[in-house]
Amino acid sequence: MVRISSYQLFTITFLYQLGTTIIFGFAAGTGRDAWIVTILSSIAGMIIISMYLALMNMNPGLTLVEWFPKQFGKWIGIPIAWLYPLSFLFDAGRGVGALRDLVPTTLLPKTPPVVIVVAFLLVLIYGLYLGIENVARLGEILTPIILTLFGLEIVLLLNSHIIEFKLLLPVLWDGWAPVLKSVYPEGINQTYGESIALAMIWTLAKPQKKVWRITMTATILASIFFLLSDVLAITVFGDAFFKRSIYPLYSLTGMVNIGGFITNLNPFVVVYFISTTFIKLYIKLYAALLGFKVLLKLSSIRPLIWPAAACTLLIGFTISTNIINHIYVMAVRIITPYVWVPLFMVIPAILLLVTWIRRKAGI
Repeated sequence: MVRISSYQLFTITFLYQLGTTIIFGFAAGTGRDAWIVTILSSIAGMIIISMYLALMNMNPGLTLVEWFPKQFGKWIGIPIAWLYPLSFLFDAGRGVGALRDLVPTTLLPKTPPVVIVVAFLLVLIYGLYLGIENVARLGEILTPIILTLFGLEIVLLLNSHIIEFKLLLPVLWDGWAPVLKSVYPEGINQTYGESIALAMIWTLAKPQKKVWRITMTATILASIFFLLSDVLAITVFGDAFFKRSIYPLYSLTGMVNIGGFITNLNPFVVVYFISTTFIKLYIKLYAALLGFKVLLKLSSIRPLIWPAAACTLLIGFTISTNIINHIYVMAVRIITPYVWVPLFMVIPAILLLVTWIRRKAGI
């Protein structure tokens, strides 16, 4: 039987939550108040994740797609359950779209995006054939590397004498309205709501009693990562540039300059961008395939791997025309309010209420 250790679950959760969010900067559109959005979003997000964990405890041994038929009955529950693997597959395609724009724009400007994406997908396919245990071991290796690189980046930026904490002021220059608008719905769902995909693998963790603590600890660490990234970007670039920058953390590492000897750490940042993107896309695809396997009553996910990869590639190259359209049109205006809010907040809240009533009634 497939099993992952407590530490492996921690690393997978942490890297998954960093995912593509760290590439674009958390709540960069709110400028110097992004750090406030990050704090509020993390608090609200942890409440959302606690709801998922409560549902896991109330449906022991069952994955996300099995919660709905159990509590709603098969006629209502199964159609709702299908929405989740389909949404995970769609989100994996969006991740491919982000990768399509990121690497050619930053590290390999002369390489055709299709070459990069196909190579990336082949590695993903290989990981899916190997199984989640092997990718979890990769997470064990990547997490300390990413934390070390980020710590090194902070030290080098501090020693480059370019950080100005006064750029964080004035706080709430435009009031609470833009901050709260960024927190809900985008800030809560962007990383934290997406963590519902992890409900497909929580049953694999050993021991089960530690899943809650491990998940919340990883979430707190990811939130601190977002907070520090935002504060660094604001105190180096200021409000205006931070708002306009598509890849603020990438631009930030280009500012490192220690005596003209240590400069431009951009390639290292792209490496850990790709690492977190890989884990996020892997979990999305694995959760989708596992969901399809359960709903179709298959014995293995292997027959579904290549068709899912082909769908992901197709979505990645057709979902948006450029990075601006990808972020501000598809994600902010369409997907967040009309897909993420219902699937990540409304339906789970109704499920929690129904489950609680049924337990109280002894049904």
